[in-house]
Amino acid sequence: MSYRALRVAFFVFLLLCSALPFSALNSSLPVQAQSRTIPQNGLVADDLPVVEPNYMYQQLFLLATKFQHREAGYDTHLPATDNGHEEFASYWSQEMRKDLQGFSAATWTDAFPIRGWRGRPTTVPASNIEVTIPGAVHPEQVVVIGCHYDGMATSTQSANDDASGCAIELGVARAMGNYWKQHHVAPQRTLRFVLFDAEEQGLYGSYHYVNSTVNGDLSNIVAMFNEEQNGIAYPLRYLGQMQNALMPFYVELSPVVNGPQKEKIIQFRQLMGRAVPAVFQQIRNLGIQSLTYHGANKQDVAQPIFTNDQLSYVKQEDDTLGSSDQVPFTQADIPCATFAGNSTYYQGNAPQASYPYDQPTDTIQMMNTFASGNTTQSAALTLSLALPTLLTTWMLHQPAILGETASSNQSLTTISDIAKTQTGQNFLVSAQSTELTRPATRSYTWDFGDGQSATGPAAHHTYTRDGQYQLSLNVKTATGVQHISKSIAVSNNNPTYTNMYEQYYGSGMPRANGRVMLPRPDATMSDKTLLKPGSVWETTLAVGQTGTDKMVPQPATVAPLSSNKKESMIPEPFLFLILAILLLLVVGIIGRVILLKRRHQH
Repeated sequence: MSYRALRVAFFVFLLLCSALPFSALNSSLPVQAQSRTIPQNGLVADDLPVVEPNYMYQQLFLLATKFQHREAGYDTHLPATDNGHEEFASYWSQEMRKDLQGFSAATWTDAFPIRGWRGRPTTVPASNIEVTIPGAVHPEQVVVIGCHYDGMATSTQSANDDASGCAIELGVARAMGNYWKQHHVAPQRTLRFVLFDAEEQGLYGSYHYVNSTVNGDLSNIVAMFNEEQNGIAYPLRYLGQMQNALMPFYVELSPVVNGPQKEKIIQFRQLMGRAVPAVFQQIRNLGIQSLTYHGANKQDVAQPIFTNDQLSYVKQEDDTLGSSDQVPFTQADIPCATFAGNSTYYQGNAPQASYPYDQPTDTIQMMNTFASGNTTQSAALTLSLALPTLLTTWMLHQPAILGETASSNQSLTTISDIAKTQTGQNFLVSAQSTELTRPATRSYTWDFGDGQSATGPAAHHTYTRDGQYQLSLNVKTATGVQHISKSIAVSNNNPTYTNMYEQYYGSGMPRANGRVMLPRPDATMSDKTLLKPGSVWETTLAVGQTGTDKMVPQPATVAPLSSNKKESMIPEPFLFLILAILLLLVVGIIGRVILLKRRHQH
């Protein structure tokens, strides 16, 4: 009996001794170590494309600070420190192809003449940049995502207007590329990412695109998304202060007017109405609980964000904004959505929380200051960039917009942009191919729908009569034949759209609004997100002065919920006390057994 008790006591002793270090180890782990990070594939339970907010912030920081003074029409191969226009386009194109790696996105530079600023004729043409991913089911149908990359004559970083939109396009490409690869799907329709040039001089890039580049293709464009100046919007409060109201975020939509696209525009607007609550829910599912703002004494005040009662801060309205690259698409009766933040700076009664876009002070440091009061990376700004990106990816995911289909791992091809097709005038048509997995030998056969045909990846043709023609392309590879067909209208009277902004011949030096006093940064201020334990969305914060050489990533704070301690619901000091008592009890039992044994021997 005594030996059995001794063995039991010793076994309990070993268990308690082994439990003690493991308990101490688990209790010493930071909460973040017990939560999951974003999977490499970016997938979550609701199975939607997932964006990476910190990636977009980092791209915005790089684009804005490294490629400054981006005047269109004046970059005669100047150093990036003098005019970063060319270098910006080159870097963005390379990063876009990297985000879409595995789809070999086709890139095209479309140069066109512009007049320049008043009194300063241009020295080189402007250039739109287009990156194309062909569709697998309806390659003839196109979705366009655009932003502009040029700045004013006096601009420095042009961070908010519109490096933010260019960073968002990269975020969309990264999210969609990851989703397609991990799900082994391809886009149903063709997707074109476009950098428009010379927007600040009068929307010349987007008008050139609509009136020339895709004029013969306008009826095949399903939708256009314009990523305008973003980041100074919900869930921001000016300077991150609780006393300031949440700033609205705007979704400007094509108005419903009588026309051939009326029903499609209505359906597009209805779909966007569904997108906002769906994206709010997706963000909550990704782990976002709260965001900290600053109280009256600079203390952190955590507030829930992306909740149903805050849906009204996303303002969906008829497009009265204008003055951006969606305008010619809207004139062409194409369903459009423009995402934009604050734009009150040039109003006569501009409030103090008016961001100085188109001013030399439009910098990433000023954006962070507006968001949190400090120049270092703001969590509020980072989340504000994520909102339009997620709205875009949610819309692209819908079958009625871009959609997806199972990938056959075959090379995909689409027909290039169809320019203005006029009777009696020669035009060029070409194939755009992307190899998903391996190179393949291709042959191309064109049928112009008028009894004429041609072979080769590109062909010239002249239509002799007005009419609606079915342009077809057969692409034969070692794995099969792809057939592409699209309808084009040939006439000398095809519509072009008047650039209503051409009459404003500006100097490129907009005057500052003296009513708005810009804030001074406070180095003691910062904000952070609070995530659910086990969150799949891990954001990072930057500390110290803003600079790529001084950005120190830190884990996002996780709300310290007791449910994260699965090993015990007993507070740790009491747990140690209980373990100590049990150990003493075991020692006492052992001692009692030894004492009884000695008495028995005597």
